[in-house]
Amino acid sequence: MVRRINLVPQEQRKRTEADLGMLILAAIGILVVGGVVLSYLSFSNTLVNNEDDLADMQAQNAQLQTQIAALAPYQELDQRRATVEQLVTTVYAGRTLVSEVLGDLSLVIPENVWLGTLNATAPSPPPVLSEDAAGQGSAAAETEGSLALVGNTYSFEDVARFLVRLEQIPAVSTVSLGSAGQATGAVDPAKKVRGFTLQTVIRNTQAPDTQLPVSQVEVEAR
Repeated sequence: MVRRINLVPQEQRKRTEADLGMLILAAIGILVVGGVVLSYLSFSNTLVNNEDDLADMQAQNAQLQTQIAALAPYQELDQRRATVEQLVTTVYAGRTLVSEVLGDLSLVIPENVWLGTLNATAPSPPPVLSEDAAGQGSAAAETEGSLALVGNTYSFEDVARFLVRLEQIPAVSTVSLGSAGQATGAVDPAKKVRGFTLQTVIRNTQAPDTQLPVSQVEVEAR
């Protein structure tokens, strides 16, 4: 076997080993510096991308603000529409449906009772409050209507029965008997007829949140 002989002088061997260690340290330093440089470049690239995204978002925001400013008049119109709709709803819900009152009257009147005259006065819808009054919680005064009836029947029991039935009408709150006894108008003298006059108070029974009816509107294409 051939034996290798180190021809480096004995005094130079330590310095050679020391130089190798320096080379290793230098290589490590180069790697560290390279890593720092790569990290810096990576973060710089990320920063540039974020700045580009921020610029895009700012441009989109400016465009949206321009669109919002252009739509401001339409928002004002929508608010005015909502106000008018609220006013109309208040008036609509404040109506007393006289037709329903008369319909209920036709259901409760006994068969042996007939009317000579009927006078109905519907209560006025409550006045529309201003925005300031509505904001302060002020309530509109409720108005009342009346229903005056004059008719005939055959006994006082029939008159009392009619009074009790009238109180079953939801819109009727008070029933007052004016008179009962002498017949009113032309009657059959062969029969015992009792006349009566009475008056009732009628009120609105619609809920305040009654919705407006949906109307069908035909739109023609032009």
